[in-house]
Amino acid sequence: MKIRILIALLVTAALPWTGAAKDKKHAGPAPLLGWLHVQSSTRKLLVSEKDLQKVSRTLPQGALLPVLRTEEKHGLQLAQVGALNFQTGSMELGWVEITPKELIPPESYPMNSELLQLLGGLYLDDLTAAHTDIARFLVRQAQGPPALLCYLVAAPLSLGQLVIFTPSNQGKYLSGGALNFPLTDMPAGITSLEIRDLLGDGSDCAITREAFREQAQTYGSNLRIRKIANGQFQTLWQAPVEFHNLSQYGPKMQILQPPEQNIGAPGTVTAAEVTFRPAGKGEEPVWKGKVDFFVFGRDKPYDFVKIEKACPWDGQAFAPLR
Repeated sequence: MKIRILIALLVTAALPWTGAAKDKKHAGPAPLLGWLHVQSSTRKLLVSEKDLQKVSRTLPQGALLPVLRTEEKHGLQLAQVGALNFQTGSMELGWVEITPKELIPPESYPMNSELLQLLGGLYLDDLTAAHTDIARFLVRQAQGPPALLCYLVAAPLSLGQLVIFTPSNQGKYLSGGALNFPLTDMPAGITSLEIRDLLGDGSDCAITREAFREQAQTYGSNLRIRKIANGQFQTLWQAPVEFHNLSQYGPKMQILQPPEQNIGAPGTVTAAEVTFRPAGKGEEPVWKGKVDFFVFGRDKPYDFVKIEKACPWDGQAFAPLR
């Protein structure tokens, strides 16, 4: 019922950013009303596609979204927000249900221009700044206020960059560790990002899915878990969730033991998902997938093996998958 109400709202409501894009007489996008911190993995965003179809997307947990407009319809309080579509690498406008107490004042966090000034370099170029989209996430720390984790997609530079901004004692933010992701033929470099409390110690982890390509027929995605320590990234776990390796084949097909050693082997295609199950005070990743074995000249798999493995916390990191 709520989704139908939101669809009706999108049909009747004019989107200020859309109008500004079509009418050059408008000065620019609507002013920022505040911020919305997404604290649930079930929060839905309703957006309009180019064919006028309405689609519902799940907002990533931990995201900090700019609120551009609020409206009340049929007893629901709704907010128009900007969110990065990680599949396309561009920002999109949509509507999400909100409560008045969730609206965070706009001065609580730095604007795009302030973040780009902190980074300096090529981000100070007017063209680059105008075509750089920023997705924000709040990452709780065991001590002190949350860090601001930002993923920047700079189209003119063909670069995605994951950057840590930490609050100082003066209320300003300082730039910290950064990771680069060349975009080339991958629209966003990082294809998903969420924040979860995995350790149960009051500090959050950033969970990313990152595309890679080594050769024409060797490509896939890795899932990585990182935490922030002293303004820098610390990797706690990584594992492929997609791995095509058909650029080369072994002299003969063989299934290795233990079975997780087959992931990414020559002549294999791996597809998996990672879920999280309770463990101690926190959660631990569970990798579940399938490895298909191919022989040269044959389109269908010759054999396969299924794998499920939990990777418990050892006090410093999660146990490696292989």
